[in-house]
Amino acid sequence: MTLFRTCLLAVATIFAASSLAAHADTVNFTIDGSAGGFSGSGVFTTTVDVSGNYLITGITATGVTGLIAPGGFNGNDNLLFPSDPLVFDSKGFSFSATDGSDQFDVNVFSNGTGYSAFFRDEDGSTGTLPVSLEVSSSASPVPEPSTLLLIGTGVLGAAGAIRRRVSV
Repeated sequence: MTLFRTCLLAVATIFAASSLAAHADTVNFTIDGSAGGFSGSGVFTTTVDVSGNYLITGITATGVTGLIAPGGFNGNDNLLFPSDPLVFDSKGFSFSATDGSDQFDVNVFSNGTGYSAFFRDEDGSTGTLPVSLEVSSSASPVPEPSTLLLIGTGVLGAAGAIRRRVSV
């Protein structure tokens, strides 16, 4: 009976811990700036917030040095809204980047008809440029809850078989 309870507790713990991580997802993006603005592509790491929107928690791209926390630059909220296609609001997302010796902060946001990028460089110079932005979901590397449930039932079945052998 102890082995069965231990296995059941292990499955419950795995399922509970994974339900939080099961919402992690990655999203690919490409930004093309005009007039020498930031251009590049990369990957966002996101989690689903209580409203069902994606909160960007990480960013990886060439030249990008880090994600700026919500409210940290130009009123950004780092939220990506689930629609087809995925969209940003007027607050957008912000990140720090380098281009050679130049360092700058960028906020990409919806301007109502498309996207713009507000930037500030290390000298305090600012500007706003139109950008094209493409965002697409990529496959989640985190197992779905149904996969974990299937694994859990397999572990329970194995525990039951072991229990039956021990008691006979």
